[in-house]
Amino acid sequence: MSIGKKVRQYRELKDLSQTDLAIMADISQSVVSSLESDKTIPNSIMLHRIAKVLEVDINELLKDDSIVQYNSDSATGNIHKIQNQTIHNNFPENVLEVLMSNQEKITDLLENQNKLIDALLKK
Repeated sequence: MSIGKKVRQYRELKDLSQTDLAIMADISQSVVSSLESDKTIPNSIMLHRIAKVLEVDINELLKDDSIVQYNSDSATGNIHKIQNQTIHNNFPENVLEVLMSNQEKITDLLENQNKLIDALLKK
């Protein structure tokens, strides 16, 4: 299932309209519509905001039946894209957790930066 279809499914489970989700995630309704119809792929900031509003783990939105994850004990990992669209991930579990944690921190920093810029522009 695509990210857009999952967003729609979780949005409907929370009984939210596209406009409700857009307002709560600080994005436009047309972006939500475009995302749900798979015309747009969300960036990490947008996906983080949507996941937060829908109260779902961002990984749940990113999961895809065509993605297969293989973890190993090696300190480094490789990602290989095979012709049938299956991705083999050899990163150890702790590396993946650190990457996701760092991505969330980056998202928070970018959101704070945008707030500061907005505050400066209002002066």
